[in-house]
Amino acid sequence: MTKILKYFLVILAFIPSLCFAVYDSLFLDLAKVSEESIHSINPITLDSNGDRIISEALFISEKVSLDKPNEKSEQRRMLKAKFQSYIARNKELIKNINNGEIAISDDDLKFDTKHDLTNNQRFLESSYEDFTENKIEGNIHYYLTNVNDENVIISRTEIEESSSGINTLEVDLVMSNPDNILKNRLNLQGAVKRASVDNIRSIIRDIRTNNPTIKKVVAYVISPILESNYRRMGFETSFCL
Repeated sequence: MTKILKYFLVILAFIPSLCFAVYDSLFLDLAKVSEESIHSINPITLDSNGDRIISEALFISEKVSLDKPNEKSEQRRMLKAKFQSYIARNKELIKNINNGEIAISDDDLKFDTKHDLTNNQRFLESSYEDFTENKIEGNIHYYLTNVNDENVIISRTEIEESSSGINTLEVDLVMSNPDNILKNRLNLQGAVKRASVDNIRSIIRDIRTNNPTIKKVVAYVISPILESNYRRMGFETSFCL
């Protein structure tokens, strides 16, 4: 779990008047998830007319573990380079929107696009610390969702172990290819949709196969679209007792 989220939850624990619900936190009991609901799905892309096209190819999933240092894992080195590229591109897009090089006439759309990119920047930079600090942690994994060898979504997860042996997987950061954020907000050709849906499905498929001690998944979300996708899978808000 990221440091900011840990501090937030600690504060909630000591302020009973705020303890109605852990906002932005959704929980899933894996026992309630059917196999049919986690099958891989086909991407939807936008063509030159803005029409939705269902791709014939499925999303491709990739998992990168932090159980080895950067110098001993080619996957880690490649993911580190991808984060570097995304951080630079994300900054460039925000700058181009601010200086008018990317013109967005609708003020609300401009605000929402910048908001999405700003949050994405924070998450990318937070995750990048795992690689600059060369953190070695067997319970931290990154799940990538790709289309035609192009990455669309990256989720950072961490396994919280309990003394009872019933563990929880936390999806603490979900990041996007910056260009796909822009294309989706502006309905531009090449925008890829449904990637976040397939991403969480791939995570659940993996832990069911490779780590059956995980019985629950908690996801921290601030995007209404991401929250909607998670709720359709059965994620629920957990209320304090």
